[in-house]
Amino acid sequence: MKRSLHSPWLEIPLADYERHMSAASVAQAAMLADRLRLLVETYRPKSLALLGAAGGNGLECIDPLVTRRVVAVDVNAAYLEACCARHAARFDTFETVHCDLSDGLPFADPVELVYAALVVEYLDQDIFLAYAPSLVTSDGRIAFVFQNRDERDTPVSDSGVQSLQALGAVHTSVDVKQVVDVLQSRGMVVEERRVVASAPGKRFTLLVMAKH
Repeated sequence: MKRSLHSPWLEIPLADYERHMSAASVAQAAMLADRLRLLVETYRPKSLALLGAAGGNGLECIDPLVTRRVVAVDVNAAYLEACCARHAARFDTFETVHCDLSDGLPFADPVELVYAALVVEYLDQDIFLAYAPSLVTSDGRIAFVFQNRDERDTPVSDSGVQSLQALGAVHTSVDVKQVVDVLQSRGMVVEERRVVASAPGKRFTLLVMAKH
């Protein structure tokens, strides 16, 4: 876990992260939770992996009678402890995986739906995309949310939470076409692609890639 040792995510308290994501100037927590809710309602996966799980935003919206296994993956062990304390009791199986997703495949048993919202921007994208199809079952899906940026945007929105500003140094933009091309070359197809927006108007790409 060499990369993890110097990750700025390890220096950001969960309370800071959640305060930032819920701030009126950012308002991304509700948007991302709603995307997860809609995806689970649409695809009704029996198993779900949340990459960059943090405190488990959105899991409160998931029907545990439908989704019985949840895998929460994060580089910050304290985030996973909070996520487990908040949500584990609701699901038949709740697994936490403490790892840096840039180090390779994080768990062995694939899931029906992977939710990777605003996480690929902080990874070695070549490494992640090489193993990403292995995360899902033969009929599984990976749902991404990517931040759309232009020259006026900053990597991290200003919320007044100073600890989050350190993430700007490790944030990289995602070329959505490249993601699609790589995953298509690995046997996946585009099932959904559209633009969604947070309440302040920042725009994001929702991309769902499926195995068929």
